[in-house]
Amino acid sequence: MKITVQELSKSFGARDIFGKISLEVASGERLCVCGPNGTGKSTFLRLLSGVEEPDSGRIILPKDCRLGYVEQEFSQNALEMPLMDYVLDVVHDWNDFWHRWEKAANGKGNESELRCLMEEQSRLEAQYGYNPEQRAKETLSGLGFSEVKWKMPLGQLSGGWRERAKLARVLTAGADVLLLDEPTNHLDVEAVEWLENFLLDFKGALVFVAHDRVFMDRVGNHVLYLGLSKPVARKANYSQFLSLQEEYEAQRQLKARALQDELERKMAFVERFRAKATKARQAGSRQKMAKKLEKELEDYRPEPKRKELNFIWPKAPHCEKIALAAADLAFHFPDGKQMWPPLSFTVYSGNRIALVGHNGSGKSTLLKILAGRLDRCGGNIATASQLRMGYYAQHQMETLNGSSTVMAEIRRLSDPHTTEEELMSVLGLFLLGQNYFDRSVETLSGGEKARLVLASLFLARCNFLLLDEPTNHVDLERREALARALQRFEGTVFLVAHDRWLLSQIHAEAWELGSSGLTVHQSFQAYDTARKSRLAGISQRDLLRAGEIDERKRAEVSGLSREEQKKLKRQQAEGRNALHRLLKPLTAKYGKLEKQFEELIQRQAAAEKDLADPDIYADAAKSSELLAIFEDCRKKSETVMEEMAELEAEIAAQKQSLENV
Repeated sequence: MKITVQELSKSFGARDIFGKISLEVASGERLCVCGPNGTGKSTFLRLLSGVEEPDSGRIILPKDCRLGYVEQEFSQNALEMPLMDYVLDVVHDWNDFWHRWEKAANGKGNESELRCLMEEQSRLEAQYGYNPEQRAKETLSGLGFSEVKWKMPLGQLSGGWRERAKLARVLTAGADVLLLDEPTNHLDVEAVEWLENFLLDFKGALVFVAHDRVFMDRVGNHVLYLGLSKPVARKANYSQFLSLQEEYEAQRQLKARALQDELERKMAFVERFRAKATKARQAGSRQKMAKKLEKELEDYRPEPKRKELNFIWPKAPHCEKIALAAADLAFHFPDGKQMWPPLSFTVYSGNRIALVGHNGSGKSTLLKILAGRLDRCGGNIATASQLRMGYYAQHQMETLNGSSTVMAEIRRLSDPHTTEEELMSVLGLFLLGQNYFDRSVETLSGGEKARLVLASLFLARCNFLLLDEPTNHVDLERREALARALQRFEGTVFLVAHDRWLLSQIHAEAWELGSSGLTVHQSFQAYDTARKSRLAGISQRDLLRAGEIDERKRAEVSGLSREEQKKLKRQQAEGRNALHRLLKPLTAKYGKLEKQFEELIQRQAAAEKDLADPDIYADAAKSSELLAIFEDCRKKSETVMEEMAELEAEIAAQKQSLENV
């Protein structure tokens, strides 16, 4: 089973998207289509699926080839269907087959009919699987759907979950050729890893577009790169392709330099001897050779350098040592549902923190509370006096004024003192150059709107960034640029993202948010290792609980004898006791400081509330007294926060030192 593409070309109006793509994708090959935005990656998939027609060239698919492609829109009927029914709607219904089988087996059919039914059964099992309902359940679970959602109508799911439902439907249906356009959007890390494993086991031909570097490298084994002078296809994953392309370009440059040197020598001969009668013939010959060299040199012109989104953050104001501190921060929904217990944490100036955890753990909710977009239900948050916070979330694109032009909108969202030159340079920096200035915002793509919102954040000169999924629906180049920008940013970063490559590049601590609160990991890699080990541990405990291995086998699994296991348990118990003795006075002191901090914050808030009363503020003596109380509480709370931070560091160091023993 293979796809054959011959001389495929496509243009929109006078603009050529790509031309003369020729390649084959056979079963077992996984082709990653990549390149900058606007180079026709999604268009290429639509051509393969038959949704669009090429201007020239052709696509050859084998007869009876099953093509798996995610539909763009839901019908009204689909939105009313329960999720499980929608997913199973595309698979073969076995009821009719078993009715015919039973009828033939009960003597109402001849041997020839039974043989035909057996052949049909083999074909259907190979095509759809024996138990499609079980496959649908495994696919939905793998993509993160809880059983509660299986019976929900699609119309009640959010946009992100609907996109997952489309993917689940295609994967459950099965295909000989699978076409996936950015399948990792809206997926958390666990779901992406499940999808990677599913596709690595897929036996057919896969063609996909993605912007997740880790996914591209792990899944793809062939690359089609669009956006150069001509399409380039190579047998490699994406990172290997970049290395190969660098070597290829270096060789081209050497060849071009050699041709240029030869051309200059020949032209020098022509210039020197063209006027001499004895050398005129040779000069003419050299000139013809020079023209051939010029033509050959045309094929070695360097590829045009693509524009890069290259951030340089403006100098942000200085911020105190402790940027933000939260004490007993609590939140619950109107129905009383609580996602995490009260949280207490400190964010130091310059910290880079990635908030991680499974979908639904409340990461975006916590960011909204810190940004002041959602009211907390209890506890306190204190921020540094010089803190300037910038908040980015996908839904902020909805706040853009669609009827406004790009230039007018960036002017509205920016500081009033920003000059026209600054506005234009920042828009250019975010790849929204002069040809965008007079375009209406409503005509922009999702990625362009996201860049516009980020550009306005850029102009705010923030020293504390709260970023909620800043890489959703953005191309690879912008993800790479954002990683470079955050590496150079001197302020504090607190972000939620599922892009594993980005999280590994910005060297952030990983704060895991779950039902038990916050767990701090030194890096995303450390969190990822702990998460995978935890999943493996749960699997083993389930086996033990089911009685599938006894005590003797458990010792074999661990690699320790029974005596060695007893000794290890004693050592672990002694370690826990030693840690408890060391930490008891420190945690007690921390508790007292925490209580003192909360009292100071409450007194400060009360003074601030009284000062807001016009009658009290008009009383000079009373307002002066309240201002003094307010200032005293503010200074004392900052001192207490610093003491709490030092204690936190000491407690963490004690835990770490004991773990290393």
